[in-house]
Amino acid sequence: MVNPPDLDPGAPVRPRDYLGSMPEPTPAAPRSRVYLAYTIVALVWGSTYLAIRVGVQELPPFGMAGLRFTAAGIVLTLWALLSGIPFPRQAADWGWAVLTGVLVLGVAVGGMFWAEVHIASGLAALLAGLSPIFMAFYGSLGAGGDRLSAGLWVGLLIGFAGLAILVGPIGSAPGEVPLAPVLVILVGTQAWCGGSVLATRKLKGVPPLATSAIHNLSAGLFLLAGDFLLRGSAWPRVSPAAWFSLVYLVVFGSVIAYSAYYYLITHMPAARAGTYSYINPVVAVFLGWLILGEAVTWRLVTGGLVILAGLFLVRRARLTRRVPPLPGAPSAMR
Repeated sequence: MVNPPDLDPGAPVRPRDYLGSMPEPTPAAPRSRVYLAYTIVALVWGSTYLAIRVGVQELPPFGMAGLRFTAAGIVLTLWALLSGIPFPRQAADWGWAVLTGVLVLGVAVGGMFWAEVHIASGLAALLAGLSPIFMAFYGSLGAGGDRLSAGLWVGLLIGFAGLAILVGPIGSAPGEVPLAPVLVILVGTQAWCGGSVLATRKLKGVPPLATSAIHNLSAGLFLLAGDFLLRGSAWPRVSPAAWFSLVYLVVFGSVIAYSAYYYLITHMPAARAGTYSYINPVVAVFLGWLILGEAVTWRLVTGGLVILAGLFLVRRARLTRRVPPLPGAPSAMR
């Protein structure tokens, strides 16, 4: 993340989204609407891991992800055009928007779809919960990066300890976690964090909604092309449940939850809005256990709690330094 330029230590911090320039906070909104937006973001984005897990049992993972982002990109593009929100005029801005879209949604979230073919949705959600911790490290790189304070280092180390507990023995024996999907998610978090930092630094003048539309469209087309190269054009015949999970991801996960998120960050301080990221993994683990019968082991609970503790320390350290914590991203690893 990038420090706000010429930040006055005595002035309030303006939140910035990873998608670029954030809108200025609007006048106070009714609390009920703000709380409703927060609830939607916390619960719906937590439930998307379950929807992915249900869908990829029958649909091809890259094809499913590609359809999700392409459909969401079309909706967001129409929304932006009807709202009069401008798209980039410079070729360089388009290039950075497409590149970061492929990284944060195509590589990171596309990899998440593939990984959930092989591992439980709750485990996938907790692994994805490392993203803000990695983000703190990536945000320290480069001339404009933040200095890693002692609190940030402690949070990073605790987060990695949680990862070690969560994964435990890796292998193919019963009770062991397969290596490939874990590596795919961890590589995806690097793509997500690196792409997010690039977007923050390169797309400051592009409205968030326009960037999100480009991100979704570029990632969707990238994934559909990859699915075509891997499988060809034939699609399997699947149950209504699999198609419903895809529709849920498009309508609720991408469009409705993003709308709620955008409303939330314009009416709530970034530090408070970002706390939804503590709730998402809990929702994912609970729904996976309730609906799919996924096991909730002591390793899953302990590792998850340690990761959340590391995330809390990272956010706390950034808050005490008066640098806005990353509030999350409209489609981050979901």
